[in-house]
Amino acid sequence: MNRWAYCLLTVLLLSAAPLAAGCSDESSGANLGGAGGTGGDGGTGGLGGHGGWEPRFELLVQALQLDLGVSDAYGVSVAVMEDRVVTFAAAFGSKDPDGLEPLLPSTLMQIGSTTKQMTTVALLQKVEAGLVSLDDNLTETLPNLEFAIDASWSDQVLLRHLLSHQGGFYDYTPWDTTASDDDLANRAYGYFGDEVYLMNPPGAFWNYSNPNFIIAGLVTQEFDTRMWPDIMLEDLYQPLGMVRTFLRKTEVEEDGDYALSYGMGVDDLSSGQLGPTAMGDVPDPAFSRPAGLAWTTPTQMMAWADFVMNGDTTVLSDGLRSEITAEHVDTLYPPGIMDYGYGMFVQRGYLTDDEIYYEVPVWQHAGNTLSFTNELYMLPEQGFAVVITASSYGTDFSHSLDVAITTLVDLPEPSPTPEIVVDSTTFHRHVGDYHDPYNVGDVIVTQEGSVLYIEMPTLEQAGYQVSSVLMPISSDMFIVTIDGQQHDITFVPTEPSGDSEYIRNRVFVVTRVAQAPNGQAVSQPTGEAIGRWLNRPAKHAPGPRLGPARVGR
Repeated sequence: MNRWAYCLLTVLLLSAAPLAAGCSDESSGANLGGAGGTGGDGGTGGLGGHGGWEPRFELLVQALQLDLGVSDAYGVSVAVMEDRVVTFAAAFGSKDPDGLEPLLPSTLMQIGSTTKQMTTVALLQKVEAGLVSLDDNLTETLPNLEFAIDASWSDQVLLRHLLSHQGGFYDYTPWDTTASDDDLANRAYGYFGDEVYLMNPPGAFWNYSNPNFIIAGLVTQEFDTRMWPDIMLEDLYQPLGMVRTFLRKTEVEEDGDYALSYGMGVDDLSSGQLGPTAMGDVPDPAFSRPAGLAWTTPTQMMAWADFVMNGDTTVLSDGLRSEITAEHVDTLYPPGIMDYGYGMFVQRGYLTDDEIYYEVPVWQHAGNTLSFTNELYMLPEQGFAVVITASSYGTDFSHSLDVAITTLVDLPEPSPTPEIVVDSTTFHRHVGDYHDPYNVGDVIVTQEGSVLYIEMPTLEQAGYQVSSVLMPISSDMFIVTIDGQQHDITFVPTEPSGDSEYIRNRVFVVTRVAQAPNGQAVSQPTGEAIGRWLNRPAKHAPGPRLGPARVGR
């Protein structure tokens, strides 16, 4: 598979869904002293920067300035940790759109879906305490959660499904809801249980969906007397020294050192229009917090990376901590390249923008909110971590990431890039009739020679144009074009090398008709339901931007 396909997947899957030393109060098990020398504070300032860093970081500084200059972000903050020491920390640009206040390494920004691994640890703490088991289902852990569409779903969804994105939930991520802590439980037991559905049986395959971690946060709260943000603060952030990591926007405003951003506010949700976002317009939905709404700094994140790589048994046992980065499920982007742990992507290598591949373990997770972008990459064998946070939605700092890893890490010699095969002789496994009662209706896949064709009559009857030819990315992954928009789809069998039983996309899953539950084929999605997923803007972040050997957002 050539580079264009990697890049195409990176772009497509972004929408299929989402830095320097801090002040003296930013302490952790890692040594947070470093660049800049005083209290661990690194360089700050505008695009020129003004130093304190070692000459070996100059290429990274130049890359950050270049990436910032071509982005919509007002500023970017970064931290680097080597062998448990924060050796570089700096911020460039400003906190505000007018450039009046320089961005500082201590300035708070949102990290989006990088929050998910933290949500994981809070639930694993309940497992360690013996209050729940990862094999418990939702009937056992949340008896008040009743799915109106199918009551049996609560018996099928296990806690381990939630933490590995195998719950099968439609990706319901509201932004325009209340900031009251009560809404996590109230909305789950209300609208969520009444309206949200499973797109496929739990555990069938990996599919990114924020409700997995929202419900994981609710389980954590239900086995405690405190609200979820307080559990996170008292049981996780404070013990790790992340004393300026917050989950409520009011706490960020009280702190005072936060960045404004270029993205979407609550009033922009319907249009998806990006622009300057005032703090008062930044959404703070309590229900969605466990999926990706933490505010912190890159230096604070170095304390987190140190915990993930080296542990702290006062927070979580090493055995359970290792589950975060275990290969629990293949993401199929494409098969055999990238797995998912518990709130963490686990890769077998790193691919640069210059198509150079290094076969080395990589643990990473990025995130978008409506107006911030975050990247966390860890190379555990080298004891290296880097965090890059920018104040705009969907920014691309991949060049800076490449420079950080290739100039600062003792990497092995490059290896051949993993080959992603397109074998048309296997396409017959995908041919057949499929159905989805919730989002796309009927789907028919046929083959002529080495080409797969697709018909989506329900969408076409609703007035949408579907290109008939499927563009292959691998033997199982294709691109379908609907009304000029490209969507990735993956054919998924239930048995290795067997016929495909599902077609997966982040926001819809279709099932081979022969395997569909009784009566499903007679139910068709409404025009409103089709429009909900097909025309949705970027407001449904936080979520991932996925590529076969690189993952972002």
